Amino acid sequence: MIGRVGLLLFALMASSAALCLATQDVEDPAVVVFYREGCEDCLRMEPVLRELEALHPDLGFRYIEGADPDAPLMWSLATAYGVIPAQFPVIFVGKTAMVGASRANELQLRAAVEACARSSCPSPLDRLRPAGIPWLTILLVGLAVVVLAVAFLA
Repeated sequence: MIGRVGLLLFALMASSAALCLATQDVEDPAVVVFYREGCEDCLRMEPVLRELEALHPDLGFRYIEGADPDAPLMWSLATAYGVIPAQFPVIFVGKTAMVGASRANELQLRAAVEACARSSCPSPLDRLRPAGIPWLTILLVGLAVVVLAVAFLA
């Protein structure tokens, strides 16, 4: 009886993990770039961004122009990352944020994108989502506890 309960518990935990992984949104970009048309720094970083995007198309790159309806998203992300977007481009990669164009920012961008390519990194947009309550996991763990209690009391 205990062997069956253990098997049931293992199956519940495995299905819970699979469901949690399946509900993640894989279309969220790992790189979010805010730019402004005609911006010299943006033009300076554009070839680097396009090169990295060509090398790692599976990461997902999202470009938002300063006049786009989604442009206010930059301020929310800047707050979440603790940066001040004093100039364009403003680039968010996984857990890294950079403002403006410089050789140091180019190297930081390359390192951050390579790190995301080696091991999956969170989308910058994840920082803006409220943490939800994992009801499915709570339900499955509760069910497993009830099954174990019934097995031990029987």
